[in-house]
Amino acid sequence: MSIQSSDVNRSSIVLFSEQAQVTRLKLTLRLLLSIFVLLLLSELYFTGMSALAIAMITSFIILTLLYYWASPDTGSVIAGMLLWSVAVFITYACWLGNGIFDTSVLAFPCLLMLAIVISSKLIFISLYVYLVGALCFFAVVHNQSLLTGAILFQGLPMWGRVFSYIIILTLFSVGVFLIFSDIRKRFKNILQKNAALESKLEIFRRRSRFDQLTALPNENACKTDLATTLQKQKTSGHILAFITLSVNNLQSTRMNYSHSLCDDALKLLAQRLTTFVNEKTTIYRFQQNEFVILKHSIDHRSISKFVEKVYQLSSQTYHVNDFDVSLQPSIGIALAPFDGTTMEELRHNSHLAMHAQSNDNKSDFSFFDKAMAEAEQKRLELTKALKGAIANDELVLHFQPKIDLSSGQIIGAEALIRWINPVHGFVPPTLFIPLAEQAGVITDITHWVIEQSVLACKQWHDLGFNKLCIAVNLSAEDFKRGSLSTHTMSALHKVDLPAHFLELELTESMLMDDINFIQKQINELRSLGISFSIDDFGTGYSNLGYLTKFNVSTLKLDRSFVMNICQSTNELQIVKAIIGMSKSLGITNVAEGVEDKETGCVLANLGCEMGQGYYWSKPLPQEAFIALLSAQ
Repeated sequence: MSIQSSDVNRSSIVLFSEQAQVTRLKLTLRLLLSIFVLLLLSELYFTGMSALAIAMITSFIILTLLYYWASPDTGSVIAGMLLWSVAVFITYACWLGNGIFDTSVLAFPCLLMLAIVISSKLIFISLYVYLVGALCFFAVVHNQSLLTGAILFQGLPMWGRVFSYIIILTLFSVGVFLIFSDIRKRFKNILQKNAALESKLEIFRRRSRFDQLTALPNENACKTDLATTLQKQKTSGHILAFITLSVNNLQSTRMNYSHSLCDDALKLLAQRLTTFVNEKTTIYRFQQNEFVILKHSIDHRSISKFVEKVYQLSSQTYHVNDFDVSLQPSIGIALAPFDGTTMEELRHNSHLAMHAQSNDNKSDFSFFDKAMAEAEQKRLELTKALKGAIANDELVLHFQPKIDLSSGQIIGAEALIRWINPVHGFVPPTLFIPLAEQAGVITDITHWVIEQSVLACKQWHDLGFNKLCIAVNLSAEDFKRGSLSTHTMSALHKVDLPAHFLELELTESMLMDDINFIQKQINELRSLGISFSIDDFGTGYSNLGYLTKFNVSTLKLDRSFVMNICQSTNELQIVKAIIGMSKSLGITNVAEGVEDKETGCVLANLGCEMGQGYYWSKPLPQEAFIALLSAQ
């Protein structure tokens, strides 16, 4: 649109510029000067030096001065003076001659025609009114016999009248010719500008169909091509594969290297993909990290072989600017017409297949199936229901005891959230917590968990169990708003619970997100008395620097190590090493997933301080947990 608007503006400047107006004005002045010379010669020849000849000479001088005075700055003024000078001369000529019957009256329409060409609407209207008034004036003076200078019609020289008619007729003809010549010139100019504009728009349309970085056809081109292809496919009997290839590690590649190096890697990927292009295969680039391939084939097996080649080629190392860059592709495939008959449907279903492939490390790519659509629909329904879970009082807390392995006493509990929906029933946390993070409601859920947890802990203290602590799991999303410390301290003050009875649990992967931003909030909460623990230690990066960097007070051994220490020597040694490391750093250790007495005894002998697991108790609602405390 910007190209079109700018070209229209430029066309207006060329067609109606002040310089063009001055050119037409000077052309008109030259024409009028020529006419006055001819009329003056005719007057001198037939009549001699007369008052009319003197008026012609005077008008000639005035027009000459106006010609040399004409410029872009004075164009409109000169045009007005020119027209009025000629109007006065014609009126004077009629007065000296035969009034309304004088040949000069024929110049009136010529004058109006000139006003249209070289002047404004206001001058044209004023001249029209003036000339009509002049005609009426001459009609009155004729009736009153006041036109003393009038010559009898039959006494006029015949050839003088003919010559005057010829001159005025010539003036009128030349004026008409100039007008239509000007119109043709303008129209031709408009056509040329329009052709140039159409050419630029066509270039713009072509560019809008191609990606600037890779020169591959883009999403607009794919949408157009796909519509045509689907129409032809109805009679071909072939399968059309809509293949989406996404580079999963594009953002991390940009961060680890640079934007330009990442762009060069994408160019190389595009070059590799174009080796597959033929009459049955077309490659498109949609977004920064997404490519789409349209592949015609006669059966499902040939598509699988083709996609396998695409995966192998795109996952190879790229040597860019002395660096070896590895891209991690995910590929999802939707087949037309079975999985959709529009680009929206095929793209959506190929994305579902691609995300399913991302969660399945065993395969290089995945085809869409109906189960994926059903799972996606269920996810959408759960997400919608989850947004109202707090308001509808559908969330509850269960508490799993933490046991002191040396004494066997309950010294605290971990708060575990449960969701019971009227329609979907019990929804496990492993399913709805990721949905809450994606839907942006996890922070509200965490706030609710903290409020309910500290309230439950306060109730334990009021019942006499005043040494128990409560632990709450956090999500990386909880730190992004920057209000975690404010809300946490508000919840503690509301129930009057000292801050050191609350422990917040972090995962190792969270600490990789935004270290500086998270560390600032952790330090703020630590200064208020709240303690922190690392959950599932050993399954992530196991970065020992985080234990001291974030001033962690507790380290929780993941259940995957703990559950097999009685059967696996390797896992026993891992647990032993983690316990020894935590003791050397002065950090409390907790073993998760203790299922039997033998495992608990082994952990106690290794020096583990606390344990959690079904051996002692499964997570319990508040009333049952209080009953367990009372029974102890």
